[in-house]
Amino acid sequence: RGATGQILANPAIEDFLLDYTPEALDNIYDLTYGQPYLVQLIGYHLVRLYNDFVFEQGKNRDPVFTVEDVEAVVNKPEFFTRGRNYFNGVWGQAGENGNTEQVILSHLAKSPQGLSLNDLVELTGIDESNLQTALDTLTRHDVIAENQGRRRIIVELFRLWVEKSHPLNLES
Repeated sequence: RGATGQILANPAIEDFLLDYTPEALDNIYDLTYGQPYLVQLIGYHLVRLYNDFVFEQGKNRDPVFTVEDVEAVVNKPEFFTRGRNYFNGVWGQAGENGNTEQVILSHLAKSPQGLSLNDLVELTGIDESNLQTALDTLTRHDVIAENQGRRRIIVELFRLWVEKSHPLNLES
């Protein structure tokens, strides 16, 4: 969390006057899990939002970003378009050895609260041994984490991207 705040709130430019509420910094961390590329992408979009408002539209605004500002930028489709290299990279890596990890991620994306091992076995139809191997790989690569027996995608923005970009096809 501290590094996320440092990346955003302490740029190397001395006369950089923009700041963040503590809640906005917490929200950015919650969305990114501190993943530097995504943290910087949010910061970039927030600065663009500010510059558009102040310099393009000629309106005054407080130079402090809020949770509402963060939500406004991450809810724009262009945010996910600009972050596609990250999202596609993680997704592609999950598919390098077949699609087992991608299937798991698609199911986890539908369950922000996470799923138990038994839930995943039932939902995916993957035998427990292969499932555990895939879960271990995803955990080792910091894509998922386990908490109280439930696994979930740790980067919320990636979870949202998977949910939108790779929905489960339950009709087959």
